[in-house]
Amino acid sequence: TGAGSGLGRLFALEFARRRALLVLWDINTQSNEETAGMVRHIYREMAEEAAAAVPGEAGDGEKDVLPHCNLQVYTYTCDVGKRENVYLTAERVRKEVGEVSVLVNNAGVVSGHHLLECPDELIERTMMVNCHAHFWVT
Repeated sequence: TGAGSGLGRLFALEFARRRALLVLWDINTQSNEETAGMVRHIYREMAEEAAAAVPGEAGDGEKDVLPHCNLQVYTYTCDVGKRENVYLTAERVRKEVGEVSVLVNNAGVVSGHHLLECPDELIERTMMVNCHAHFWVT
């Protein structure tokens, strides 16, 4: 999974709650956009809460409300099992968003077969996504 489901989606939602600007990658465009919609919902809720809160005056001991800070989420369709796709997508991110300060690469695939019953193509795909992609994305 990438950001479109599973742990990737959970990570995205938690980082959104912590006011992160997010760049979401997934091989599945639709599920990636669904995650982005959930993130935007969190951002809207935080903005509404911040607008409704009345910041305390200096020195009164009330907790300051963090500003909305123009939070955004960007989505990219990327197959991290394909090196050139990773490099092209990373270059787009650099141009459109800027440098990445924290990278969470949680993409992974599982074949569902015992090793000796697994076709070579699935073994290669598993290694590309679960191992090689970590080097390419980094």
